[in-house]
Amino acid sequence: MILSLGVLALFSCNKDEEIEGDPFAAIGFKVLEYRPAPGQFINENMNSSTQEEANAYAERRIINGEYVSLGAFGGYITVKMAKAVENRPGNYDFGIAGNPFYNNSEPGIVWVSEDANSNCIADDPWYELKGSDAVTRNYSVTYTRPAEPGDIAWEDNLGNQGVITYQPAYHAQMYYPEWVKADAYTLTGSMLPPRTERNESGIWENKEFDWGYADNMGSDMEMGSDGIRYNRFEIDNAVDADGHPVTLKRIHFVKVQSAVMKDVEGIGEVSPEVAQFIIY
Repeated sequence: MILSLGVLALFSCNKDEEIEGDPFAAIGFKVLEYRPAPGQFINENMNSSTQEEANAYAERRIINGEYVSLGAFGGYITVKMAKAVENRPGNYDFGIAGNPFYNNSEPGIVWVSEDANSNCIADDPWYELKGSDAVTRNYSVTYTRPAEPGDIAWEDNLGNQGVITYQPAYHAQMYYPEWVKADAYTLTGSMLPPRTERNESGIWENKEFDWGYADNMGSDMEMGSDGIRYNRFEIDNAVDADGHPVTLKRIHFVKVQSAVMKDVEGIGEVSPEVAQFIIY
């Protein structure tokens, strides 16, 4: 059973919050960092000139059950859960809401971390949650700000170059995050090979992956009673930087990161959306 998260007004850095009544009804989260890659939904209906304002924007949207876009490869959102997510071996431990549907999966790789030093800062080691597909680790993409709204040039650490295509007929704002002051920035993470294909009618589709990713129509996707689709995750799938399994008893921080570098006409970049974070 899925229970939606509310939001706590206060967050304790020294201990988990004690919730009166049904503990699942009031478990919340706090957005620590919203740093998307450029994309067609970035800066749309928002006015954020600082990182703090961008974090607050993302938090408000998620509180209201609205989606936050992560943009092209590498874009991410980091949240702190209001209480520890305990590892229940052999069971799903938490879920992340997205908006996948048939032939439209935009996978986000999920990372987890424990607040081992109890300082309420995500400065302890991060561990990737392994999914069904092999990844390219330590993949980096650098995005460059254009002089005016238009294509966003990118270059990766493998020598490839391209653009995030500007589509003013649908989204006419600047796609480069306004609160990122540098004229170029680099995002690094694990990269999945794209599953973007053109069907027999010439329409582009983003095919699903088997399991292990946010915003993906995989076998771990479940429809909540609220009509929202959630991907479910096991802390037991945590791996280190070399892909070796690690054992975690609990986690406090969750990060979702855009995992595919692909942009085609018509649908633009592959950009995951996230909404709610829940505990099972």
